[in-house]
Amino acid sequence: MLVVHVTMSVGWLGLDGALVALEVTGLSTVHSAVRAGIATATAVIACWVLVPVVFFSLASGLVLALSTPWGLVRHWWVIAKCGIAAVLTAAGLLFLVPALPQILAGGGEQAEMRTLIGRSVALVLLLVATGLSVVKPWGKTPCGRRVRRRPPREAPRRAT
Repeated sequence: MLVVHVTMSVGWLGLDGALVALEVTGLSTVHSAVRAGIATATAVIACWVLVPVVFFSLASGLVLALSTPWGLVRHWWVIAKCGIAAVLTAAGLLFLVPALPQILAGGGEQAEMRTLIGRSVALVLLLVATGLSVVKPWGKTPCGRRVRRRPPREAPRRAT
């Protein structure tokens, strides 16, 4: 599960970086054919690749949080990562859902400055989440401090 989570999370980061690069290229070109191709590529990546990757990243992260000693609310860095993922998912859906009819009709997703800014902020937040996973700062939450490990069992004594 850890391999799935890391793979999907890194995939999310890479896909968002690719979308930022496509937005920059789409905004800086004057060629309408290039813009049309970028709009199509952006729509395909955002709808058909990014959505499943985000879903598997979130699902695997929840499974790991609930099935490992890290817990969902035992460490501040886990809570921060969950918050980042929730905000990015909600914001992504808010941007994607209104454009979905146009995208599904083959109209693509036109490059816009507001989309570039949103995706750039998302990229920075994904980099922060990656850093949190590596550094694991801030220690345990009050809930995490209350959870104590069971004392080790004593070995059975042998009759001598």
